[in-house]
Amino acid sequence: MPITDITKTVEEQVLGALAIAQEAVVDGVHRVAEAVDPVLPDVPRPFAAEAAELLDDAFTFAEKLLHNGHEFVGRLIEASDTTTASPKPAPATSASSSSKAGAK
Repeated sequence: MPITDITKTVEEQVLGALAIAQEAVVDGVHRVAEAVDPVLPDVPRPFAAEAAELLDDAFTFAEKLLHNGHEFVGRLIEASDTTTASPKPAPATSASSSSKAGAK
């Protein structure tokens, strides 16, 4: 079996196990929230209104980091390949263009 097939199989198994674990956690939190709500209905939940925005911003940043790392490792592989003339230069990016792209 090729290593790529083994890798894909392991990835699928990890993602499947993670989905099961996440569902159990979400279900547990939901049950606790339902049980506590009648007792503590008016407890302030600071940041609740901002939670979705904070989550989206954090994952957008993580996606940018992952993309950056992917490009970097790709360039390292290209740079180590002696069969090509020379490594390609890094794509031009600027802080202003990436912050504009991230703004919604």
